[in-house]
Amino acid sequence: MRFWIVSILMTLLLMPGRSGAQTKLSAKWEELTAGDFKETIAKSQGTCLLPFGILEKHGPHLPIGTDLLNARYVAEHAAEEEYAIIFPEYFAGQIFEAKHEPGAIAYSP
Repeated sequence: MRFWIVSILMTLLLMPGRSGAQTKLSAKWEELTAGDFKETIAKSQGTCLLPFGILEKHGPHLPIGTDLLNARYVAEHAAEEEYAIIFPEYFAGQIFEAKHEPGAIAYSP
């Protein structure tokens, strides 16, 4: 039993990328440290993405935040192709006819 525990620990310790010598910068602003922020601005050449979507009912089979989830997904995959800082997502609601639906956020005129 002791052999297996030691083997597992050694495997985890010797895995590539575990040394911390070179870490990948997150594209998500909220995950950056203050020290990394300046480096990310330079790496992204000032390009930032703002995923925003509406919170509304999408039928009984989809979550209320479907549009926001899709926007976040697209932003994350775009930043993998060409590095950009992703701002924290923003939600809004202007689907006035959905204001009565549970969980929807809509603003009056």
